[in-house]
Amino acid sequence: MMADTPDFEKQEILRYLKWDRKKLFRELDRYYGASSPGGQRASYRFKGKGRVWFNELAPKLQEVVCDEWDYPSRKEEPELQENEALVSALGEAISPLVERNPFPTGSLAPTNLVAAILVNSGLDQLCEKQGQ
Repeated sequence: MMADTPDFEKQEILRYLKWDRKKLFRELDRYYGASSPGGQRASYRFKGKGRVWFNELAPKLQEVVCDEWDYPSRKEEPELQENEALVSALGEAISPLVERNPFPTGSLAPTNLVAAILVNSGLDQLCEKQGQ
């Protein structure tokens, strides 16, 4: 999967995978405010807004990842054993949902960032919760 991914996207995914959840959500806040006055700079006005957006979208993300993309059946596929490839494939799977749900500011969340947050959070736990 990663072989077909452009270099800049690979670099982005690798960077996201090095970050903890706090830093990933801080980056999501930065994108949240990207279309607002003041541009790309993270602002205290947007602190936590990315997480609120993510949490509101979480049930739909869970449905796409666990049901439509069928992570529980796919997780053993050899090409998804590397986290970079998993983020890339997951990013493709959730892309339509993320694009249909922009931030209230009008800007779009990067799908690979959202995918990295999901992977960091644990896909097994995400799909286990769904069955309860």
